[in-house]
Amino acid sequence: MNDPKPAVLGAEAASEDMRSRRRALLAASGAHAVHDGLTDLAYVLLPIWQAQFGIGYAMVGLLRGAYSGAMAGFQLLASRLARRWGRKRMLVGGTALAGMAYLLAGQADGLAVLLLALALGGLGASVQHPLASSLVADSHEAGGGSRQALAQYNFAGDIGKTLIPALTGLLLTMASWRFSVSLMGLLGLAAAGRRPGCCGG
Repeated sequence: MNDPKPAVLGAEAASEDMRSRRRALLAASGAHAVHDGLTDLAYVLLPIWQAQFGIGYAMVGLLRGAYSGAMAGFQLLASRLARRWGRKRMLVGGTALAGMAYLLAGQADGLAVLLLALALGGLGASVQHPLASSLVADSHEAGGGSRQALAQYNFAGDIGKTLIPALTGLLLTMASWRFSVSLMGLLGLAAAGRRPGCCGG
């Protein structure tokens, strides 16, 4: 008589593997949505900051460059640092830093603080693309379906780019830009707080 235990154990292992892959995809997709949304939010806010602080186009470009420059520059180091501290820890820290950056921007009373906030936001956002995408690819490598998972991950970023700036634009019709920006910062912190048990490595 055949022992059913190996089949049961195999089914349980396959089920746990699928749950693990699903958690990794949800975590990475959530990070992608939040980070891409906060990144594109700057385009909504730059004209408001220009009017608020009375700055010219050159300074607007500098503000935008502080964010994108920090984000692009640190991506080169993100994977190397993740090998030391782990992808999960880096993703949580980067998401939290992006959220805190927008909280700081919401309290900015001058260009120096705003410039610092945007640089910190770019620094926090830099970890998302290299680490979250590799998390999805690695978690789906053994079980297959990595292309479909990466497509879902990329689509989540598009959702974030649409929803977060749109939500902020709606908020700006009812509340101050400081309140709206601070609320988006809290969203980033909340997203970081939901990350800890979701993914490995």
